[in-house]
Amino acid sequence: MDLISNKMNEEIKVLLIDDSDVDNFINKAIVSKEKCVSQIITKNSGLDALEFLSSILSQPESYPDFIFLDIRMPEMTGFEFLEEYVKLPKTLTNHSKIYILSSSMDPLDNEKGANYSVVKGHLTKPLAHHNITDILFADF
Repeated sequence: MDLISNKMNEEIKVLLIDDSDVDNFINKAIVSKEKCVSQIITKNSGLDALEFLSSILSQPESYPDFIFLDIRMPEMTGFEFLEEYVKLPKTLTNHSKIYILSSSMDPLDNEKGANYSVVKGHLTKPLAHHNITDILFADF
């Protein structure tokens, strides 16, 4: 068995952060088609997501492997979320791969996201436009 096949047998946890219930519903449906995804958690704000992440700090087995983050949200933008996220313990921030998921076509958003080492890429909404398998196994 090769490395990708081994990885595909693991259970992958995904956190979706978006203020739009419709976007969360669509993206959850898309991600849930991947057999290797065992858990999908949705949060409607960066603050809710930070609370959730803080609540699982002592449970590394619960850390999300992937975080798909909207950047245009009220209350706390995705970039404001990232400012707080990078302050969390390295055991979490080194574990989770963050992809900015946005409808924004502003190249400055791409540049700003690239300034965060925890951000692995910038994807356009919805996730249906992307090959989820390629995203989940991009490092292999």
